[in-house]
Amino acid sequence: MVILLLPLVAAILLCYHTGQPVNLLHESECETLDSLHTYAFVLQGDPKSTTHCERFEAHMLARWDTTDQAWCSTQGRILLYVQRDSIVPQPGDTLIAQTRIRRGGMIGTFDYGTYLRRQGIIGTAYVRRFTLQPASTPPSISLQKRLYQRLAAAGLHEDEKAIVGALTLGYKEDLDPEIKHRFQASGAAHVLAVSGLHTGILYGLLILLFTLGGRIRPMYENRLGRCTLSLLIIAVMGGYAWLTGLTPSVVRAVLMVSLVEFGRMMYRNSLSINTIAAAAVLILLARPLDLWSVSFQLSFAATAAIVLFTRKIPKNWFIATILISLAAQLGTMPITMYTYGQFSSYFLLTNLIVLPLATVLVPLGLLTIALGGTSIGCFVGQGTEAVAWLMNHSVGWIESLPGSTVSASVNGPMIAVYYALLLLFCVFILKKAK
Repeated sequence: MVILLLPLVAAILLCYHTGQPVNLLHESECETLDSLHTYAFVLQGDPKSTTHCERFEAHMLARWDTTDQAWCSTQGRILLYVQRDSIVPQPGDTLIAQTRIRRGGMIGTFDYGTYLRRQGIIGTAYVRRFTLQPASTPPSISLQKRLYQRLAAAGLHEDEKAIVGALTLGYKEDLDPEIKHRFQASGAAHVLAVSGLHTGILYGLLILLFTLGGRIRPMYENRLGRCTLSLLIIAVMGGYAWLTGLTPSVVRAVLMVSLVEFGRMMYRNSLSINTIAAAAVLILLARPLDLWSVSFQLSFAATAAIVLFTRKIPKNWFIATILISLAAQLGTMPITMYTYGQFSSYFLLTNLIVLPLATVLVPLGLLTIALGGTSIGCFVGQGTEAVAWLMNHSVGWIESLPGSTVSASVNGPMIAVYYALLLLFCVFILKKAK
């Protein structure tokens, strides 16, 4: 029955995108690339601070045509770096400046220009002098940011607040670059990206909440009760995916949970490689360029490897964590080395420390956000900050160990050979299991 729903969903998505085509690579071109022109940009989203600039995502509104001495309409998204000045632009403002839009070149072995195009972004531009036309109405603060500010109201300090915001809300604007590097070097970067781990914790909390810790399980076994609870879980998980920015990893996790819940409505176990494949197809129908997203690749590679290599997870937490970590590493290792040119040596140690802390920190963080600056919220916030501090310093200790990262790089053919051998090994294991 679940499989019969997939063509219907695919047809709806295709009809939707007939009227709203996806920005494919050939549509993210600009004829005035690398030429000096005067543009009018509309600033969008919250700025991200760099060393000397504020980085905005901006939409090109118009370009000044020196021949006709008039503004001509132009379209496209760019990353705009604005030098810090006494005048601080705000989202929604119109900024007029003379600049060059540049494609972006190679950063080591990383093709930054192609990466931007795959995100639907034409290029980058740097602005020193500009004219500002403030928005007629002040920009509204996003729900995500308003919830993030409740962590500060509960008394969390900057680093711990940023870590909890990333873990619970997917809000990474305030994450210090040093913290990002620390988590990446120790092999814990996946914790900062809302993904299967975080949605799995939330899913478990919802099951406990809606069944009152299993006390109303008889109702859950009833078809009507089962369908009602499954639909509630799907609705809450969908809202959480929207709140955290609909990144490929969280969309994948929520889609898988939804498919599993549809299966549970029909008393079927639908957590399998087919579920993963169905989630991938649905995401790519809606957003084809996600195929080149590192987040999409890592998320599906890790999940597929876990499902294939850990079909029977032991009840012993220590052994289960090791098996899941090894399986995820097998699935993602070549992508990590290809993208980042390095390998984390102590990923097992990292997961043994970080995963239990994350399991505690996610529900604590959500509870802190819910309670905000109340007296109980400040009390819970102290515990949340302590766990976040422990995670941050544990990751820092692992990153400081000798040989925590090893420089390693692979190319496309090497990745293809690796996954072919891995697939053959998986087929061999499955045949042995039968």
